[in-house]
Amino acid sequence: MPTYLFYPRRADGVSLTFIAKGADNDLDALELASDIAAAHDCAGVFVWEAAADSGGDRFVGEVDRQSRAPRSASTAAEA
Repeated sequence: MPTYLFYPRRADGVSLTFIAKGADNDLDALELASDIAAAHDCAGVFVWEAAADSGGDRFVGEVDRQSRAPRSASTAAEA
């Protein structure tokens, strides 16, 4: 099970901490990000997959509490 890094962010976009949790896939990680955003009463959550033995962390997407819709890295590239 991959480890994901969740960065709750304030309204100004700053994230002061992160939460590391396992999730089965990117979709599950984005759903978990929604739960984290609600629990921490923050503006949203950035989601990264932690690096494997080689390579760097991978941006998965973000959840914005205002729109309540996850935005994955693939949809961000299209915008």
